[in-house]
Amino acid sequence: MTDKPEVLDLKPTQRLLLELIRRYGPISRAELAKLSNLTPGAITQQCRELIFSGLIVEGEKNIGQRGQPSLPLKLNPGGACSIGVSFSSGFIDLALVDFCGKKIFSTSEVHLENQPLIATLDQIKKMVNSTLKKLKLQHARILGVGYAVPGFVKSDGKKRQCVTWLKSWRDADLQAEFQANLPWPTWVENNANAAAIGELYSGQWNQYRDLTVLELGYGIGAGIIADHKLLTGGFRNAGEVGMAFPTGTHRPSYKDLLGTLSAAGYDEKELLGLIKKKDIVIETWYQRSLKQLEDTVLGCLQWLDPQLIIIGGAMPKEITSRFAEDITDWLQYRLDPERPMVKVVHSSIGSESASLGAAMLSLYQIINQ
Repeated sequence: MTDKPEVLDLKPTQRLLLELIRRYGPISRAELAKLSNLTPGAITQQCRELIFSGLIVEGEKNIGQRGQPSLPLKLNPGGACSIGVSFSSGFIDLALVDFCGKKIFSTSEVHLENQPLIATLDQIKKMVNSTLKKLKLQHARILGVGYAVPGFVKSDGKKRQCVTWLKSWRDADLQAEFQANLPWPTWVENNANAAAIGELYSGQWNQYRDLTVLELGYGIGAGIIADHKLLTGGFRNAGEVGMAFPTGTHRPSYKDLLGTLSAAGYDEKELLGLIKKKDIVIETWYQRSLKQLEDTVLGCLQWLDPQLIIIGGAMPKEITSRFAEDITDWLQYRLDPERPMVKVVHSSIGSESASLGAAMLSLYQIINQ
């Protein structure tokens, strides 16, 4: 691991061009000029610098209407990489993505419940070092490290009310602790926000500027993207939709599903089989949770008016895909037919949404800071 990592110093115009190339690439310089309102000369100069820095590359020649060769621009996947760390129940999950947001590698290690933060920091450092060594990326350009930590930001704006298996961290300034542990820039978000950034930078939804991710994991949270930007709120706790479900009551979360299975005498490893045969325990839980999600989605439409709602998290795709289909059908008759129809889908990222989204936090922050 390098002791003095390179600091990526980008001009505002270069950040704008990187974002436009990310959304629309491969894209010509002429198209960039139209979208950015920059002069052709400025486009040429800034793109030349981005090419020299290794962040963008020229694609194959396109022949224009008059026969002029045009070299479209796109992000260079090898231009940089980013690290993401998340904390699921009993595990640390680590992911590495390239500059285009594509997964390079992911791994998990057992993480003891409520182990001291100093032990976790040492474990993370060893995981990162061994991963970079294994992939021969010790000298690669690392944009930063993103962390997805389940729990809301407390009133001091620094500490987090972490979930029960991380409750020993509740009095720590996690941003400062994580930043001091590794030499790269560091960002911390909750799972839903990380998942939203992961979806935004996945390349699947570039045609949408306003989207909401419903993350069904330990609890239920929403990550909100408004006009291509993460909406965090005045206290950085926007999207805490789990507040609608009092502690101890049922909610449409993966934890609640596992608790329902356990109460019925089933084990987690039996879940997919029970889903497949539509066991009564699963169906009863599903119908109750569907109604709760319908109410959540309706509130989302009322307050945020997203173009796209993505249902994901640790919940099995067999359930999130069914939620998406049933909610889509319900909205067809619930909403005025003259109203624009939101698209509701399930996430293809699945259980890695937090770690991959955490890895993409660096890409998002570098381009949007």
